[in-house]
Amino acid sequence: MRTRSTKRFIGVTRVVTSLGYYLTIPLLGVVALRAGAMSPFEVGTLVAVHAVFRRCLALPVGVICDRHGAERVLVLGLLAEAGGYALLASSITFPVWLAALVVDGAGGAAYNSAGRVVLAQVSRDDGSSARSFAGFYVATQLGALIGPLAAGVVSTGGSPRLVLVLSAVAYSGAAAGALLRYRTVDRTPPTRRPNTLWTAFAEPLRDKLFLGHCALTVPMWFGVSLFVSAVPLEAEHRRLQYFDVGVINSLNALVVVALGQVAGRLTEGWPMSRRWVLLGAGSLAMAAGCLLCLPMGTPWFYAGMLVVTLGELALIVAADVVASELAPDGATGVYLGYMTMSWGFGAVVAGLLSGLLLDGSSTGRTWFWPLGAMLLLAGATGLVTVGRTRSRARCSTSERGGR
Repeated sequence: MRTRSTKRFIGVTRVVTSLGYYLTIPLLGVVALRAGAMSPFEVGTLVAVHAVFRRCLALPVGVICDRHGAERVLVLGLLAEAGGYALLASSITFPVWLAALVVDGAGGAAYNSAGRVVLAQVSRDDGSSARSFAGFYVATQLGALIGPLAAGVVSTGGSPRLVLVLSAVAYSGAAAGALLRYRTVDRTPPTRRPNTLWTAFAEPLRDKLFLGHCALTVPMWFGVSLFVSAVPLEAEHRRLQYFDVGVINSLNALVVVALGQVAGRLTEGWPMSRRWVLLGAGSLAMAAGCLLCLPMGTPWFYAGMLVVTLGELALIVAADVVASELAPDGATGVYLGYMTMSWGFGAVVAGLLSGLLLDGSSTGRTWFWPLGAMLLLAGATGLVTVGRTRSRARCSTSERGGR
């Protein structure tokens, strides 16, 4: 009962916070550019800084979750995000938005890490990790399905700043719900505490297989981040409307919502070697999607981002599952923290590269999409190689055991 209740609570808060996120973040670049408040490079910088704090702080947050429990971290994260969005709504200037995205990024790192740690802990006993993590991302995309379309409608009607206020309201509601649920929670101490903070941070660094997994998934996190970093700038170059940006993000959400849980059920119980091969196939799909974005026709742009989404399905049922399965008892938070740092690196690359190359010139965009495809192809090659190598090693061990 506790497992189902916990999963349901995490799912509900994830839908609400995702709605707040996707009301605002995908349109930030368009709002800033059309208000004449920032340059494309400043927009790219904002995306990169947001990604650094939202993803890279997940590592110390993960250690805190392992040592002290995740529930309080989850509540504090939601409160910080509510404050960040309130600051965003106060003024459309680069310094204010930079401060707001730092605060929101730190809060997002706390909530996302703590929520995933809680899910990993409650899913370990019944072996439902793939379905649980897939459900987490499906809940994310339920909010994403509604948010961009609603933001596009409101912004097209002449009130782009209203969506910033609505985002702050959504996060405030989620924070209030978390405070109510966890005000008297009984937290079970971790089963294993590291002796020092250094031990906690350093332990995953000795796991070469895990470090390889993190590095090889960076290109896929780059692909996912294109919806926030590249799509608004590319839409501006193509003279598309706010609504087009919303539709592209909502199509991404629709595919994940429709197929995410199905993919989770189909891959439940898969060995890690098979998940790496699946990740490689997903990275290859994302590379193909980048190349489809090269032609200037709008249908090509829609099709390219849809193919990137198909690659994302592999990511949501494999990346965090592999990380949590490799983690020793009591170290789930720090392992998932390093996994989130991989996401952060991918998002930073996407933000900076988008800001530098998608500057409105034909030459810049001609370089951007092939470079993205090459990065994703390199990741696909590495993931498939690791998966097949581990599969052969497992088969060889089984044969020796049979003798």
